[in-house]
Amino acid sequence: MCVSFKQMFFRRASSLAFFIFVILFFSGQGLFAQLYVTNNGIIMEKLPDEDVQEVERLNHEAELEDELEREKELSETEAFDLDDVENADEIDDLFGEDAEGDVEAPVTTPTTEIVKVDAKNKPVEFSGNLSAELGGLAWFYPWEDTKPVATFSNTLKFIGRPRSDFYVYGSFLTQFPSMDFGIYELFFDYTILGLVDLSAGKRDISWSHSRNLHTNLIDYQSGTVDGSKILNPDKRTTDDSRFTLSISVPVLSYGSIHTIAQYQSRVLEEEIPDYISMDAKIEANVRHFSFALLAKRWAKQDSRRYDPCFGGEVVSTILGKDSNLFAQGLFHIGFGSKRLTRARGTVGIYKYFENPIMLGLSFEYQCVWDKSENEYNATDSNGNAVAWDSTKNYGALQHLFAAEIFWSRFIFTKKWTFGGKWFHDYHNDYGIITPGITVETILPYVDFKTTAPIYYGSQQKYGLVFEIVLNLTY
Repeated sequence: MCVSFKQMFFRRASSLAFFIFVILFFSGQGLFAQLYVTNNGIIMEKLPDEDVQEVERLNHEAELEDELEREKELSETEAFDLDDVENADEIDDLFGEDAEGDVEAPVTTPTTEIVKVDAKNKPVEFSGNLSAELGGLAWFYPWEDTKPVATFSNTLKFIGRPRSDFYVYGSFLTQFPSMDFGIYELFFDYTILGLVDLSAGKRDISWSHSRNLHTNLIDYQSGTVDGSKILNPDKRTTDDSRFTLSISVPVLSYGSIHTIAQYQSRVLEEEIPDYISMDAKIEANVRHFSFALLAKRWAKQDSRRYDPCFGGEVVSTILGKDSNLFAQGLFHIGFGSKRLTRARGTVGIYKYFENPIMLGLSFEYQCVWDKSENEYNATDSNGNAVAWDSTKNYGALQHLFAAEIFWSRFIFTKKWTFGGKWFHDYHNDYGIITPGITVETILPYVDFKTTAPIYYGSQQKYGLVFEIVLNLTY
């Protein structure tokens, strides 16, 4: 009896629940019939017909405002990205070349689609470098009075890039005590169709891979180095850069061809060809190696003109990051005599270890062979023909050695660098050792340097140099 009562209770409860569900279902249909859902998913009460048109108009205006806002945000994003690309290019151009003009860094230009940039959105940008030295030089043997050292050099640079494939670069030099004041560089660089790189103007270019010896084919005058220049390197002057026309063309993806013509004097128009020298280089890159064929023809009126030069060089970074191995050989052929009149070979190695210690090492050797009876046509400052005998400087065979070592570490939050340079001239039987110490940022932008030059061999003297150096890049 009890079981039958429970079964009857559940059957009646189920029937009642079903009946309530049916009532709610049909009631809900009537309720939802009074509502509609817009395209944006917002549930609204169904409005009279006269209000529907007004709501649709308002919705349409809102959609237009949203669309305009999205287009505005998209344009701002694209403009931001474009500015980033342009800024990156400028940084590469400004800093791709060495600050002292020792080593030329090739200017790379993207070969993708060129984006036009309005010049008013890309103003000319300025930067610069200021260097000032104050100190003294004392020679203890033989004894000489202490000489003051005071130099000042400021280079103001600018770059303007109205387009991604064209830029203008210039630098203005002010220097003391030489009182050199004027334009150091002013040239343009134009990439034609993303392939040919054309540059013209007053420019300083180097193809050198050496840190101490002379291997720059473009500025190949005496071809050797006086050891005193390691102690007192020549400061840049406005006469160092010449009017230069250069063309670089890539060859597939493995190399490039470079040609350079330089004008080195101020003469009448009809005499210009006699003052133009020509340089050429064909370069190929294979993994960690770069191979190049070199050639040079001196201008007829060069102060020290050699026979045309041909040669080659190999450069490698096989030792890893911050390393350089190179070998260069140059040979001069007299076309009139059809014989070898001069040869120069240079080898060198450089390696910097950043971790675990900051240590740099370099070693270079150069050999110059010259026929003792060889004389070269030259002209003096007035244009009169003179003869220059190479044996007065280096004789028939010259051996030059150069080495450098430096080690850096932080002591009391200051960076100390201990190092030294060595130069030896075998033919003239003398050498120079220059140990030194540099302490960086003893004051903001101020370094302290001291060196002790030691001459040995046929030239013997010992001295001490101390300097306070102000370096500021702005």
